[in-house]
Amino acid sequence: MQSKIIYIYIFLLLGLCSCSKILDKTDLSGIDETAWNNESTATLYLNRLYDIAMPTWPNLQGSATIPTAIHDLADDYNGGDSKLWYGTLSVDNITDFYGGNASNNAWAYIRKINILLTEIDKGTLDIDTRTKIKSQAYFLRGWIYFQLVKLYGGVPYLNHPQDWITEDLYVKRNKTSECIDSIARDFDMAAGCPASWGSADRGRITRGAALGIKGRMLMYWASPQFNPNSDQTRWERAYQANRNAYDTLLIDGYALYSSYANIWLDEGSGNKEVIMLRSFDGANKASTFDDAARPYSESNGGGGSYQPTWDMVKSYPTKDGKSIDDATSGYDSVYFWKNRDPRFDATIAYNGCTWPLSNKTNRRQWNYTGMTDDKSKPCVTGFYCRKNCNTATIKDNTKLGKTDWIELRLGEVMLNLAECANATGRTQEAYDMLIALRKRAGINPGSDNMYGLQTGLSQEALRTVILNERRIELAFEGKRYDDMRRNKLFDKLNGTTRKVLTIAVKAPYTVAILEKTDSEGIMLRDKLDINGTDYTTYFTATVGNLDTQQPINYPSNYYFYGIPTSNIQRNPSLEQTQGWNSGTFNPYE
Repeated sequence: MQSKIIYIYIFLLLGLCSCSKILDKTDLSGIDETAWNNESTATLYLNRLYDIAMPTWPNLQGSATIPTAIHDLADDYNGGDSKLWYGTLSVDNITDFYGGNASNNAWAYIRKINILLTEIDKGTLDIDTRTKIKSQAYFLRGWIYFQLVKLYGGVPYLNHPQDWITEDLYVKRNKTSECIDSIARDFDMAAGCPASWGSADRGRITRGAALGIKGRMLMYWASPQFNPNSDQTRWERAYQANRNAYDTLLIDGYALYSSYANIWLDEGSGNKEVIMLRSFDGANKASTFDDAARPYSESNGGGGSYQPTWDMVKSYPTKDGKSIDDATSGYDSVYFWKNRDPRFDATIAYNGCTWPLSNKTNRRQWNYTGMTDDKSKPCVTGFYCRKNCNTATIKDNTKLGKTDWIELRLGEVMLNLAECANATGRTQEAYDMLIALRKRAGINPGSDNMYGLQTGLSQEALRTVILNERRIELAFEGKRYDDMRRNKLFDKLNGTTRKVLTIAVKAPYTVAILEKTDSEGIMLRDKLDINGTDYTTYFTATVGNLDTQQPINYPSNYYFYGIPTSNIQRNPSLEQTQGWNSGTFNPYE
């Protein structure tokens, strides 16, 4: 009780210090009640909620984002917190639950949203305006709770701003199932958003975004992380939600964009695939992904992040859509970049490829060991991520990116629908979604028009195909971490390491020889034909380990994180998660 009084005192003290007329106010939420009488001021409040709640580029995640940067982890690229990879995580390392300070965490954000949802009806705005604003706020509340439930299972679900004087602040965790139902209701309320917005409101939630994220959430709820016994009623519910989202999006004019490589870069009205985004203008809000992902020599001090692993490179099929393990695929293990799914070239920058960064039309990318340009920050995995990098951006401007973060696009909705259709026995529907995506990608149709997909696959075999298709189609779009958690794939890596491809200059040649310029200033390396014998003449490639400290060790209890000790000390009613410090809360219920 003493801690509760302290919190109330701090809250009142902050209010008294920040507003000399607080004693004249009838509402102690910190918001002048007249704000809800004016659409512009109510919208300004809503815009701030967007700013604190909406997802962003993974490399921009920090203590104030939901989720935080520690979850920027996957088997597809280098990096990631070693405590997660090697099983040394403590209960206090994952702080999303109450991360940041008193005004900078998920619960502070949820309170701000609840203030809007509660107070706006007391104003004089007309019903249509209130509904439009509230629909967006409902989505943002559901979105934040979804991020928490993905990590912890059930959390306290608060649907109103607590009265810090009269209410019991020691709130218990709701069951996970109760949270899922409440989040689904929030997304249903958000389905009242418009089907589209004008250009001045780019980035606001539409009804299609609300339905699409609801479908994603229910698919997670049906997945092995939450559903180890494969309850089919959950899969059916997820299927219906994703089918509804897909059908509604088509009615609203969404469609696959013709160019896979330019989905993220073309922000014009002709790109009908993008559903949910956070907008960046390069000035007030700038993305630094280009700076992080590019080679050091083409960045403004960054470079070296999001380098694809050899495992990721091998996951792409050939141009005929066949797995590279298929003896009839024509895959060449030496010239591995040849004859691959076109999404490979749109995503992977390999040694010797043409990558016209900084508008350098004929620029070649070199990733061999000892390469002078990037000697201070060498390539670690043998590859760079070229997806989402804007080649028109010069190196001095790589921290001033304008590329929007796309959280949801039609391609993902189709993959969500395919996964749920397969899980509920609607096999042909799953095939239809995969075929459409592979057709857009540019894979050859084959004589059977199956785009490399085998017919007659079992449900489990088709599920494996769908998960790999997600890995390829959604590469470097922030989805792999969640896919690995919800499908319990992380611990399948235990005892293994992520792989790299080390490219070395082959004796008797040296780095100096490769980088020697001719009379026209052109280096020898830039005149090589890597698709011919020049590649094996000048280079050798060796598969090695990215994880050199030890093999991966991801404990099973990491699929639901523990609540930090300090938070349980503040609120003794919070049960600790099973698997952490003798916890008793069951996240499966």
